[in-house]
Amino acid sequence: DDYQAYHHHAQRVYQYAITLLLQRESKKLAICAAFHDLDIWTNGSMDYLPGSSTLALSYQQKSDIDLVPEEVSFIIKNHHKLRKIKGNIEAEAFRKADLIDLTAGRIRFNIPLSLIQESEKQFPRSGFTNMILGKTMKHAIKNPLNPFPMVRW
Repeated sequence: DDYQAYHHHAQRVYQYAITLLLQRESKKLAICAAFHDLDIWTNGSMDYLPGSSTLALSYQQKSDIDLVPEEVSFIIKNHHKLRKIKGNIEAEAFRKADLIDLTAGRIRFNIPLSLIQESEKQFPRSGFTNMILGKTMKHAIKNPLNPFPMVRW
């Protein structure tokens, strides 16, 4: 049921990340975008970063895409860090891109509002923000001692 909302989220995150990096495309970031939250649905868990990373690694092993698996894993596992990721510009751009999308462009990191509006026109939110916040809050209520396992310091 959430396929379109997640697919569009992944597309927007990818667009924002490559824009922040001033790139036209990136296979690495495309894989990260496709898999970064996927374990929410495959495992039904809000502690999804390790599982999403594993899914991306499995995909890489089965494909002919020649990337360093640890780089994709690092980006996925750190995309919810609250602090800046130092020493890895791709991971930092991806972290920012996800936050841009999660906040529906309220936080923009110098991405023009017109680009965000165009991205959301091309890939509508389809209820993504409300869906993901609902899943997060449901988890937090059920797990008050570990309400946000996906957040990293």
